[in-house]
Amino acid sequence: MNRLSLAEYRSRAAGHAAAVAATPGIDAFCSAPLWQLAAHDRLHEASATGHLLLERDGAWLVGAELDQPRILFPLEAAWMFGCPLAGDPQAATALVHDAIAAGNPDGGAPLAIVLSGLVRDGAMHRALRTLHTTGRGLREHPGSDVMLIDLADGVEAWLARRSKKFRRTLRAAEAEIPGLEIVDASRENPASLFDRLLAIQRGSYKWREGTDIFQMPGYAAFYRALLDGLHAVGGLRLLFARRGGVDLAHIFGGVCGTTYRGLQMSYLEEARDLGLGNRLQLENLRLRAAEGVATYDLGMVAPYKERWADRREERVVLFWIGR
Repeated sequence: MNRLSLAEYRSRAAGHAAAVAATPGIDAFCSAPLWQLAAHDRLHEASATGHLLLERDGAWLVGAELDQPRILFPLEAAWMFGCPLAGDPQAATALVHDAIAAGNPDGGAPLAIVLSGLVRDGAMHRALRTLHTTGRGLREHPGSDVMLIDLADGVEAWLARRSKKFRRTLRAAEAEIPGLEIVDASRENPASLFDRLLAIQRGSYKWREGTDIFQMPGYAAFYRALLDGLHAVGGLRLLFARRGGVDLAHIFGGVCGTTYRGLQMSYLEEARDLGLGNRLQLENLRLRAAEGVATYDLGMVAPYKERWADRREERVVLFWIGR
């Protein structure tokens, strides 16, 4: 197996990204290097005491020891949406087994690993369950479930699956508002885009309550890195609702393959009564369906997302003690 330094891994991140995209049964967007490195560099760098970055015959293991020595986590361990493994599930399982169970002669290798970002009963989950026959124990825990919209058949098919009451709500959200425009800013200068996005966050009710995630410097830097990285590869999707030259609301996300992943959405408190959240979400759905997005990932579970989502996808986390 090829063991990489962090610098070598960064230089080969495109190979890891391709492996993630082809891996069944994991969260492809959040397992990819863009998400994983943005979190590692902005949220976990100070607590990373070591890394285990391996590639063998197209299978990848990408993790770090964070705070707790000898336990390997994904590079993103805040939500653990992503999986540290990629590639053919059987080959990836063999790689993690050999890396953890065998260890190093000096005893410095990790003893255990956290395997997150697994779709319950998906191909990777099923393959990793076989680890219970080796090592000192395999434990399964609930992961961060997500809410998904199926756009494979287009927006009209999705709308037909919504309740009559919700369809009325969406029609009302599209009522004409004099002077309002929705602007696709996905290809504009990323530095100015983040400043505009942050200005809306600062005018939101969450900011006034002190609960906005952008008020935490590390998380603000994480989202800035995501915006810049997505922009660089053409995956950024960012809409603004504007009136009179003023940004009132935004919806921010990214595309990976045929999946759109929502990241943040907010509006100025003084624009609350305009229903801009529903308007932007619906416009974004139409635009994403038109470009060929099949799965619209709303992110973690929240009550307000239930009327939008077609299904809740269950995720699991495995904790394997290999030695």
